[in-house]
Amino acid sequence: MSLLPLWPLICAVLAAALFKLWRACVRVQRSTLRHLPGPESPSVPLGFAWQFWSTDPTEMHEEWVKSYGRTLSYRILSDICLFTMDTKALAHILTHDSVFQKPYKVRTYIAELVGLGMPLFNAREHRRQRRVVNPAFGPMQIREFTDLFLSKACQLRDILSLEVAMHGSVAKLDLYTWLHRMSLDIISFGYDIGTLNVEARSNELCDAFRLVAQSVTRMSVWPMLRFFFPFLRIFPEEQSRRFAKARKVMGEFASIRIDEKKREMEESKVGKHVRRRRGDFLTLLVEANMGSNLSEGQRLSDETIIDECRTILVAGHDTTAITLSWFFYNIALYPNIQEKLRNELLTISTDHPTIEELSSLHYLDCVLREVVRLYPVLPSSLRIATEDTLLPLGESVNINGQAHDRIWVEKGTPIVISIMAMNRDKTLWGEDAFEFKPERWDNLPETVSSIPGIWANNLTFMGGQHACLGYRFSLNETKVAVYTLLRAFEFELGLPAEDVGRTPTMLMRPMRLSDPDSGPQLPMLVRPYRRD
Repeated sequence: MSLLPLWPLICAVLAAALFKLWRACVRVQRSTLRHLPGPESPSVPLGFAWQFWSTDPTEMHEEWVKSYGRTLSYRILSDICLFTMDTKALAHILTHDSVFQKPYKVRTYIAELVGLGMPLFNAREHRRQRRVVNPAFGPMQIREFTDLFLSKACQLRDILSLEVAMHGSVAKLDLYTWLHRMSLDIISFGYDIGTLNVEARSNELCDAFRLVAQSVTRMSVWPMLRFFFPFLRIFPEEQSRRFAKARKVMGEFASIRIDEKKREMEESKVGKHVRRRRGDFLTLLVEANMGSNLSEGQRLSDETIIDECRTILVAGHDTTAITLSWFFYNIALYPNIQEKLRNELLTISTDHPTIEELSSLHYLDCVLREVVRLYPVLPSSLRIATEDTLLPLGESVNINGQAHDRIWVEKGTPIVISIMAMNRDKTLWGEDAFEFKPERWDNLPETVSSIPGIWANNLTFMGGQHACLGYRFSLNETKVAVYTLLRAFEFELGLPAEDVGRTPTMLMRPMRLSDPDSGPQLPMLVRPYRRD
């Protein structure tokens, strides 16, 4: 077959590619940010794309800050990226969400997993949806989940007791898996999906959660190309097909639950008493969406609520399970902290404390703050400037020999926010910033007050309009689980501490460095605690 008829098409494609390459080179050369201090690119075509994609770039960023200062630039493909650890600049970025938005590449890539939930929308649509969703995450609403948290934590405690009894006096188990199951059972809109029992059998819904939440342990070239070049996502490939199936399964589950909630609410309107289950996110969401304070144009469609449900189901359980895993990792690593914390928990005589009693446990709060600070689930975040703007700096930057207290940021500039680097910045936290020290929360340096986070002077839950809406839910669930399990058991690492690492993926789950292909895990030795 002759290729002659295809030559015009081939030439057109090559011409388009060369034109885009030329425009990219021009954009790099004209960017004002290229005059900022920063590292030389290790690759002409890629810049730092592979380093940014395949590993957590936190340590790389920290080394650059030592060499080039707190505001710098570096190249990823054809983009000159802005990186800053200047707290004044970060506060400006996080509070001006209409200018600094999540990049299209990020939003569409995550949407492949869970659909277009609220965290992925632009500023205007995000504010509209947040008005509807906010009431479901208020302090009083979160309080109603305490009984559910306690019920599931006690169920997990009984399961671990059975495991210990079956193995004698000590059981070696993967604690991450069990914490993951418990969190999933909590977030599933009050329905038992069969995850939290000893003989948990696989089912389509649980498999969908597992696929999306624990998709990969190692990053490869093809997903990187699909992330940076969205047009490649039109080509079918196995992982995207699996994600689509998982998204469909979760959507069907959410759709059925939404219809049930609407029927319950309609029945309550015609005089039938329908008691809402405590700890039921979906009812809260549907009630808020049907509230009289919203006009018809402000209400969310069923499809949008389904997307919100997918986001809550995935993010709401996986992130808390990860935080809990790092919590137990640290108290197993430091037995003195574990003992001190357990002694505080035992000062409360009941197995079913109120939220006020849990809030009164000072050392529990300090340990949790330290875990959240040093082990953020998401190590970094991205924004992109949607218009030309000036970014104010608290610490001036040297450009061509002159000090500047603000920099010009052009439309389309990617901005990298390193959550972990900010959370352990020695300039702000002191020389012991990398150390796990719960006692630091009794005497914090004043410098950390400039960090623009929504909770505990750190960026783990971010800040501004895009701050994590469910952070109170996650913190309370973590406290209840720790309270219940640590009063019943002693925990010891089931592998050498140096063999525990973090997965090089979007979320930082615990993994075994000597066996990365087995996915996220946290082997733990569990013994019953007996009071003297």
